[in-house]
Amino acid sequence: MAFTIKIYEDDEYIYSLLKKRLGSFYPDAYIVNPYVDGADYSDRFSSFTRVICDPSKINLINSPHEAPSPIRLTEDSGIIDCARLVSLINPPTEVHAVLRPASGSVYAVLPFVYTNVRDRFISNLSANLAGADFNIRLDFTSKLRALWRGPAGNNMTSLLEACRSKKFIPEDILKYCNMDESGFLTPGSTKDFDDVYDLGIERSITLLNHAANLTHSHLSFTNVIAVVEGFKTKDLPELLSCCDKVSILLPARSDGEDIGAQDLIALLTRTLGRERVSVYYADDIFGTDEMDDSMIQRRLVV
Repeated sequence: MAFTIKIYEDDEYIYSLLKKRLGSFYPDAYIVNPYVDGADYSDRFSSFTRVICDPSKINLINSPHEAPSPIRLTEDSGIIDCARLVSLINPPTEVHAVLRPASGSVYAVLPFVYTNVRDRFISNLSANLAGADFNIRLDFTSKLRALWRGPAGNNMTSLLEACRSKKFIPEDILKYCNMDESGFLTPGSTKDFDDVYDLGIERSITLLNHAANLTHSHLSFTNVIAVVEGFKTKDLPELLSCCDKVSILLPARSDGEDIGAQDLIALLTRTLGRERVSVYYADDIFGTDEMDDSMIQRRLVV
């Protein structure tokens, strides 16, 4: 059963974001803006209509008869909360909304493994990110460890330099990204080998905070995977403080490696919280047989 959502919004950009966001919850709904679409005939195909508007900009007395209780676009704070709008739209039980998380997440990956193990882990992780509007990958690594090279003008160095501007907003991250072979939006590698580190830890902290604000916005459903390598251990708690999940990738379950990693794991668990930190091993990601084959091939190549 189809229904119509009428959004009275004179800002076409805000309307486009709302249409995309609500459309993901109600894929069968006709979503229109009388200010933009003019006379619309979707009503004749709809069982009912919901109207969303700003009471200060429209006379509710003259609102359409099929929507006796229009929904306020914003709360008293002036914030447009799509999760609130969805809860108020509440179509009849015959119409089922395709609900998704209210916001995305920032996943930090700290790899102490070969790049093939790291990227297999990220590929496995990406399988759980389906349905998002955007999945972004940011490589806070040296150029050697960031495998994807974007076109001229789009790179991690440019993004890190741009994010220091007071005019920079979280959505600007998307302007520096292109689609890679794995389906992620990414700026790719840096221009020079050590730009991430040469620009200073504060620049990476700023960019990750912008990324967190983007993922936690209600205007789009965005996830960010941040690959973090080569930073001083003492800087990691502040750098990762805005991340929802932190995954530490270790080579193997051996006493020597575990002892060497315990201090880092303890530090991040203590500062970020146990629920945010997870530890994975290469054989968890590939499986023992695949790891054996991989090591044989690597020895043959070397």
